[in-house]
Amino acid sequence: MSSSLPFTSSRAFLKTQYKHRDSLEIPQHILPSKVHSFTGDVSTPEVLLSRDNDHEPKLSCTLRQAIGQAEVSSIILDFGFAVAGIPVIRVATIQHTSLPVRLDITYSEGFPGIERHGGDGPFPFSAGADTQRRNRFRIRGPGFYEAKHVQGSQRWMRITLVSREPCSISLSLAAFKPTTENTPLDQLPGYFACSDTQLTDLWGYGARTLQLNCIPARTVPSPWQVSEDMGILVDSQRCNAYGWGGEWTDYEVEFEGMVIDGGLCWGVRMRPTGGLLFVLNVDPGGSSTTLELWFGLYNKPQKTLIPLLLESKDLTNLGIVSGKWYKFKCICIGIEEYKVFVDAQLAGTFKRTNSDASEPTSASEAPAGFPAIPQGSVGFGAGEDQICRFRNLTVKSVNPSKILYTSGLNNTSVLGDFGVNFNQLPYIFDGAKRDRYAWTADIITGGPSLYYSTAGLKYIRGNIEASMMRSTLKNGESGLLPGGMPPGREFERNPKDTMFKVLSANYSMYLILAVFDFWLYTGDDILILTYWEQIKGCLRYIEEMVNDAGLIAAKGMTAMDYDYYNGAQSGVATKRNVLYIAALRKCATMAQSAAIDDQEAAQLYLSQASRTANSINKTLFNSETGHYMITTDRPNGFQQETHAWLLTTGIAPEPIQASLLQKLNDLCTGTHNNSPTQFSAETPDVPTTISPITSTFHILACLQAGDVASAEHILRTVWTPMCDTSSPHFTGTTWEFMNPDGTPFEDQFCSYAQLFSVGPTSIMSRFVLGVEPITPGYKTFLVAPRFQMDGVRWAEGRVPTPTGEPIVVRWEMFDEGWRLWCRTPGGLKGVVKVPTEVWGRKKSVMVNGVVMDDGSGEIRIGGGEGEEMDIEIFY
Repeated sequence: MSSSLPFTSSRAFLKTQYKHRDSLEIPQHILPSKVHSFTGDVSTPEVLLSRDNDHEPKLSCTLRQAIGQAEVSSIILDFGFAVAGIPVIRVATIQHTSLPVRLDITYSEGFPGIERHGGDGPFPFSAGADTQRRNRFRIRGPGFYEAKHVQGSQRWMRITLVSREPCSISLSLAAFKPTTENTPLDQLPGYFACSDTQLTDLWGYGARTLQLNCIPARTVPSPWQVSEDMGILVDSQRCNAYGWGGEWTDYEVEFEGMVIDGGLCWGVRMRPTGGLLFVLNVDPGGSSTTLELWFGLYNKPQKTLIPLLLESKDLTNLGIVSGKWYKFKCICIGIEEYKVFVDAQLAGTFKRTNSDASEPTSASEAPAGFPAIPQGSVGFGAGEDQICRFRNLTVKSVNPSKILYTSGLNNTSVLGDFGVNFNQLPYIFDGAKRDRYAWTADIITGGPSLYYSTAGLKYIRGNIEASMMRSTLKNGESGLLPGGMPPGREFERNPKDTMFKVLSANYSMYLILAVFDFWLYTGDDILILTYWEQIKGCLRYIEEMVNDAGLIAAKGMTAMDYDYYNGAQSGVATKRNVLYIAALRKCATMAQSAAIDDQEAAQLYLSQASRTANSINKTLFNSETGHYMITTDRPNGFQQETHAWLLTTGIAPEPIQASLLQKLNDLCTGTHNNSPTQFSAETPDVPTTISPITSTFHILACLQAGDVASAEHILRTVWTPMCDTSSPHFTGTTWEFMNPDGTPFEDQFCSYAQLFSVGPTSIMSRFVLGVEPITPGYKTFLVAPRFQMDGVRWAEGRVPTPTGEPIVVRWEMFDEGWRLWCRTPGGLKGVVKVPTEVWGRKKSVMVNGVVMDDGSGEIRIGGGEGEEMDIEIFY
């Protein structure tokens, strides 16, 4: 019997080659799509848009700087959307009276950043990212030139000729060597499209964001280059410290340093948050030399990491010049002055006062007389536009004299010592531009979206394995789990380092939730079996943090969360306790599985979860305001994320759920398009921001309550600015956070390709298309379209499964009825649940062309070798 409800969309999406997508990735440079503009004397810039086919230089683009020319010669190239890779140029010819010719290449995700000298950087927080967003190329002749490190996300590139006139340089290539997958979105394992093209595009923007953040193993090069006879070469990079020196106190540091261009930098008494940096600045020819003492990670500011200049000394009399080795010695003893020697000559002393001052949370908050840093490690770096070498390092303690560390700095093992090696595992980063760090928190929303789109399971597993392998919990020990992983950390080294570990209660629980989600979507019993003891040890430790009222209390680093800009959630935080309940419940489910089969542990976790849930409602709910406090230390105000978690977990009692949902939806006022803010207007000491991750949780709370209209409003308003292709901020990816006017929060510091902002990708596959696992590995699954958005008449897509074949669904609404077609892989069993509003209008039902006389709106599918089902509902 032929259907009277023919699908509008084509069947092209069924013909994917996603199984062979790796073979589709032909190695080739990523070229710009358009020349945006140029200044000065530039000819034929459009040739940079085409590819060399014969491996020979084609026509070239020439930048010239003539005598008396007022404007600097510069080109801005547009790649159309955010891309990642190692910058590469091909020089056809150069003309200059002296070499090298200096060429700056600058990068930015949003257009506003490309108009700045340093692009949208620098970003000194993580060694996993190039500190600079501007590379200086020193050109000595024709040929290929590559940057030393990856630029993780940028739509815009600016090329500027900075050498003095007269000079010219001709380029036949300006591009990126890709370091991430660039599979076309319609060829990914997962796929989604619907009749609303903006929603289809938004799904893809999340998938593209995931591609940029998924980092294959051994693709993040070290920021240092090692030579057997010349030590380490460092070019404009933050100071990176020896990983096991964080508890060193009084010591002497001796090393040899060579300035190649601009100067050099070393650090003492360094901790993960920064330390004391000595920055030597050498003008060309040695005409002026200064030695500066800074507190921070770098001598140029990141938006949230503002360094503090403490003191500066004029060392011009020492005659330091480029290209020559000098012996440096730095003495750090108690609260005495720092002493610096160059070739055994005292170069300067740096005073230490106010010895009782505590370390500031940021350099800009440093008290007068700071620093009073009693301990920390030793590191090396290079300031902005500096390139230098170091070798023959020795660190000796004082009283008694003992060698703490020594290295010629001329063997690649030194990269592991300082945590700056290549990435041993594949990772999924929090942000493609910054932090480029394998955090666990971002997987909470990023993980499900990955499972529905790119299916890059190895990247999620890499983050999980990295944190678990770095855990020191063995043989029944208790403790928190590492919250993240710097990509250059080596696993063969002692896990008890002092520089690379972040221990936070929330991040530990995020990791546990990420493990559960991985297991749910993949059915990977081996993963939970491997790390079950660490998970139990973490839960034991967190249980020890529970007070007499049955609630977790935390302070300091233990109380930190990913929304650092809102401050620590010290005291008894509602969200932290809700996370604990969620983790306990998920662990109870894993304990009850055939893989773990620990019924005693399951009952214990459920009992603890019930106790803490009761305590939350008894202690943290304010009956006068009608909502829950943020923390006992911050009792005033209303937080979006906390209440979304309370609703999705069902902890909030049913009688108050409707009023809490209304309070959540009341946050949708006061912004440019009524997007929800993270906090109510009366909440003190927090910036007014729009957060995609907390809005994702808000959407889930609405959908769970059946408030589809509010869920649609939030999804459309929060992500609409990211979908505006005419915006100077458009990158085809999803942003970290926004101001009330819809622009990126914290200006160009904002990550425009942020993992935790990809929530719509999973939401649309799970709720609009309607597919989700019920038991691990999709052994049983549900097909239930239940997020009917205004104007969406049809949807179609693929959902990857562990079988290697996807679940494929397409549905469409007609004036005469509703139709759904589904194909399932062999061995999986599912239930198709017809939307309630459709089933309520039915007059007749056909399944695979056969009239179904009765039913409940739930139709079973699968269980054999694979099955196709065609359901038609006639009104």
